[in-house]
Amino acid sequence: MKNALSSGVLIVLAVLGSGCPNEAPPGVPAIVEEEGLSEIAFQLPERDLIPEGICYDPEDDVFYLGSIRKSKILKISRDGDVEVFVPPTDGEDRGYLGMRIDTNRRVLWANWHQEKSPGDADPERQLWTGIAKFDLEDGRLIREYTVEKTDENHLFNDVAIARDGTVYFTSFAYGMIYTIDSATDQIEEYLRMPEGAWNNGIDITPDDRYLFVAGSDKVFRVDLETKELLELPIPENEVIGYGDGLYFNDGFLLAITVYRDEERLVNRVLKLYLSETLDRITAIDVLDQDHPLYSNPTTGAIADDWFYYIATAQFEKFDEDGNLAPWDELSDTYILKLRLE
Repeated sequence: MKNALSSGVLIVLAVLGSGCPNEAPPGVPAIVEEEGLSEIAFQLPERDLIPEGICYDPEDDVFYLGSIRKSKILKISRDGDVEVFVPPTDGEDRGYLGMRIDTNRRVLWANWHQEKSPGDADPERQLWTGIAKFDLEDGRLIREYTVEKTDENHLFNDVAIARDGTVYFTSFAYGMIYTIDSATDQIEEYLRMPEGAWNNGIDITPDDRYLFVAGSDKVFRVDLETKELLELPIPENEVIGYGDGLYFNDGFLLAITVYRDEERLVNRVLKLYLSETLDRITAIDVLDQDHPLYSNPTTGAIADDWFYYIATAQFEKFDEDGNLAPWDELSDTYILKLRLE
């Protein structure tokens, strides 16, 4: 297990303006009364899990939760039973990020990356970022698609899946959308994002016409027929913030975002209303903001009429050298949920 993360993971905090940490308390009691608009869906006592990605399989009615620190993926039933779905890879540290289920082909796609840790036995070893395809029946690795990390901040982040099985996924600091075409089964660069976009969350419309991509205070739309890239206009005087998880649902977008308000960071779950032509954001509702359990909320998954999301990724609990805070300064791992109306 990794006891530390290097500066590559901690770039997340730098991008979010983390010079001023969240004001949430350093630890929470074992049982917490529900506060704020979100409800507690799952509470895992594994405080040092450091999850980043979550997805939902409607056929088996289970969730999958990936650890960016412990190189494993957990399977969580609706009633909260937890088991290891993908165990840590022997002799190789990797952190799992954004994940999605291809329900038609019964596979789980999971982005991952490698990091050098303080005290690495081979500081010159080559690092990779990749996306893995797992069989949902038994967790078997079907195939991996990898790219050499020429920069420590080059990592595959979030993923969306078309009806034909084509996969689209973002590279955070590298500014690229990648694809794996279902016909060729090869990884390719699909579209270069504008400089400074910090593209992260990604989702696809049910008709496979558009991708939506979250960035730094922006949301982009990609026309999959023409590759036209459009930055969606937003209402005057509204702020989206830096977007992590992004999800298209019934004509609107759900976004997990953070922005700086003077000397503090504000974490929010937003509902972004779209025009009929899906080419502008017409209104923004705040579904939750600065819930007392928040410690770097990241990604989520829609299950029935609920939005489940990671509330405690706890990136802020690492020091500048990548060392995680002591156990008693960490919180349990919380997945919250919001009812969608």
